[in-house]
Amino acid sequence: MSQSIASRSATERLLALMVRYWACNMTVVHDKGQSWPGFGYNEEEQGTLRAIARKVGSFEFFVWIALVALFFIVAIAGIMATSYYVALALGVDPKPSTPESVLYVAMCCELVVCMSVGFPLAMLMASWLVGRWFVTTDADLPDRTTAMHFFDKVVFQITRMAVIVSLVGLAMWLFVPGDSKFWSLSKVVLPLLSPAIAVLTAAYYFSARLRGRARAASSAPEAVAETSQKSG
Repeated sequence: MSQSIASRSATERLLALMVRYWACNMTVVHDKGQSWPGFGYNEEEQGTLRAIARKVGSFEFFVWIALVALFFIVAIAGIMATSYYVALALGVDPKPSTPESVLYVAMCCELVVCMSVGFPLAMLMASWLVGRWFVTTDADLPDRTTAMHFFDKVVFQITRMAVIVSLVGLAMWLFVPGDSKFWSLSKVVLPLLSPAIAVLTAAYYFSARLRGRARAASSAPEAVAETSQKSG
């Protein structure tokens, strides 16, 4: 799975770095016997992701997660600001007098762009920084074919989920009245749940990484015993 530095371009290395950390992310999910809707991988792909993730330390992975969150927030702000000025240039002034249909279509487009462009861009930026900070060598990266396969699949999965969420939101906007209790409760409950969700997400990743390391440590003596028996 290793590849010489001379045969790997800077772009290929960056994509491989992103796949390396994404492998850790999905291995955390798979080790719990779970899967994310829209992010399915077969048994062979899960084994490949797990092999890539073994070479990443827990602290390195957590730094990557934190940077992805930071860069994604910056990307969202940049995309929304750009869309605002583009709308002004096209003569669409986002004021209360603007029809709700126009504003909602613009919001759906922003969501798709934020997820399909902003999220991968945030992961690439975080991967580049963490790869430099932790001096990741090419021997620790997946090969070109593996990296391209998973990178293309991840971008497709993210874009697909963004489109699905936009369509679900469109259906809710069409069929749920704006003055309904659902929207009123959402405005109150969601801000209150945000801190709890952040804490639970951190605990989810941390416990999964610890469980994976404990599993690897317990399986190491068994592998050594099997090797000694075969050699004997």
